[in-house]
Amino acid sequence: MKPIKKLGGSAGIYLGANVLNAGVPFLLLPVLTRVLSPADYGAIAMFGIVLSIMGAFTGLSVHGAVSVRYFQMDKERLAEYIGACMAVLLISTTLVFMTVLLFAQPAIELSGLPLDWLLVAIVLSGLQFIANIRLVLYQVGGQAIRYGAFQIGQTVLNAALSLFLVLSVGLAWQGRLIGQATAMALFGATAFFLLRRDGLLLRPQNLKPLVADALRFGLPMVPHTLGALLIVAVDRIVITKLLGLATAGIYMVALQMGQVVGLLTDSFNKAYAPWLMKRLADKENVPRKAIVRGTYIYFGVVIGVALTISMLAPWLLPYFVGKSFSSAAYLVIYTTLGFAFSGCYYMVTNYIFFESKTALLAGITAAVGLLNVPLTIALVKMNGAAGAGMAFMLTQLASFACTWWLAHRTHPMPWLRAIVDVT
Repeated sequence: MKPIKKLGGSAGIYLGANVLNAGVPFLLLPVLTRVLSPADYGAIAMFGIVLSIMGAFTGLSVHGAVSVRYFQMDKERLAEYIGACMAVLLISTTLVFMTVLLFAQPAIELSGLPLDWLLVAIVLSGLQFIANIRLVLYQVGGQAIRYGAFQIGQTVLNAALSLFLVLSVGLAWQGRLIGQATAMALFGATAFFLLRRDGLLLRPQNLKPLVADALRFGLPMVPHTLGALLIVAVDRIVITKLLGLATAGIYMVALQMGQVVGLLTDSFNKAYAPWLMKRLADKENVPRKAIVRGTYIYFGVVIGVALTISMLAPWLLPYFVGKSFSSAAYLVIYTTLGFAFSGCYYMVTNYIFFESKTALLAGITAAVGLLNVPLTIALVKMNGAAGAGMAFMLTQLASFACTWWLAHRTHPMPWLRAIVDVT
C-alpha cells in the first residue's frame, strides 16, 4: 500500500506543476482572449508549433537517453554522459540555426512568423533541452518536489511577464512571446548552473562512444518526434494556410480546453513511468495482471473525463473566453477525446521504452503522422476547423492502437487474460 501512496503523492505534485506550467496558456485564456484578436492568438499558436519543431532537431532527442542511463551508470559516468549530450546539443543547434537562415523565406511563409522569432525559437529549444535534462534527473531520482518547484518557478515568471507586457506595455502577441522566451531562457541557464553545481555535468574523457550511445537512442526518436508533431501540430498549420490565423486562434482555444485532459494524463505518467520501469525490472515478481487491470480502469476514467468536459464546454466557454472565441465550444469534443487517446498511448508506450525499441515506435508514429497530413487537409476542406479536430482525434486513436499492438509484441502483458481470469 505504501508504494501506491507514494505513487499517488508524486502524481499529485507533478499534476500541480503541470497545471501551472503546461497550463499557462489555459490559465491566461480569460485575459488574453479579451485583449488579443484571434489573429494574434493564431500567431502565438504558430510560435508554439515552431518551437516544438525546432526542439525535435536541437539535441536530436538524446536527452531521453539520460532517464535510461541514470539506472545503469554511476554518478561520474552519468555526468560525462550528460556532457556528451551537451556536445550533441551544441552541434545540432548550430546546424539548425544555419539551415533556417539559408531557407528563411520558405520558413517565414509557412509559419507566418518573422525571421527573428524563428531564430529565437531555435535558441529557446536548445535551452529547453538543458532544462529537460535537469527535470528528467529530478523525475527518475524521485525528487518530485524539486521537479515541481523548478516548473512552477518558470511558470510564475512566464505568466507575470506575459501579463505585464500585454496589459501594461501593450505589446499584443509579441508581449506574450517575450514573456515566454524570457522565462525559458532564464530557467535553461539555471538548469545548466544546477547541473554543474550538483556534479552532473562533466567533460567526457572519451567523448566518441558516449555520443554514439546517445545518438543510438536519440536519432530513432527524431522521426518519432516529427511524427508526433505531424499528429498534434499539422492541424494548426493547415488551418492557418486554408482558413487564416484568426480561425487558427479559435481552434487553439479548443485545443487548450482539451489540454486539461492532457495535463492530467501527462502528470500521472511522470509518476507512473518510473514506478512501472522498476516493477518490470524485477522480472520474477511483476504483478502483471494487477498492472493491466489498473490500466483498463485508467482508460475508462480518462475517456469519461474527456466526455464530461466536452459536454460542459458549450455552457462554460462563453463565460471563460472573449466573445470572439466562444465558437470554439463545438470543437472541444474532438480535442478532449484526442488528448484522452494520447493519455492511453502513454500507458502502453512505456513498455516499448523499457525494451529500448524506440526505432519501431518511431516507425509507427511517423507513419501515423504522415497519414494525418492528407487526412487533415481533406477534412478541413470538407468541415472547416471541425475537420481538423476530427483528424486530430482519429490520428491519436490510431497512434494509441498501433502502439498498444507494438507494446504487446515487444513486451507481452496479459491484456486479455487479466479480464477473463478473475483469480
